[in-house]
Amino acid sequence: GGVSFHVDGVHPHDVGQYLDNKGIEVRVGHHCAQPIHQHFGVFASSRASVAPYNTEEEVRYFLECLAQVRRYFRVEE
Repeated sequence: GGVSFHVDGVHPHDVGQYLDNKGIEVRVGHHCAQPIHQHFGVFASSRASVAPYNTEEEVRYFLECLAQVRRYFRVEE
């Protein structure tokens, strides 16, 4: 499965680069979904996918790293 997401205040390419530096690969950009991006008022998004071989630890690590993105880029809470 996959999930697309947007981190408020952080450009999707920055989200992707931050996660890449942590060893996590996500896709960023339009994903051929410009109409839905326009509907939600964003110009692009990040997308993470999981597969049967991913572990719970990997998912937890992804969520922990994702939670650090806004702080890293000094976005006010």
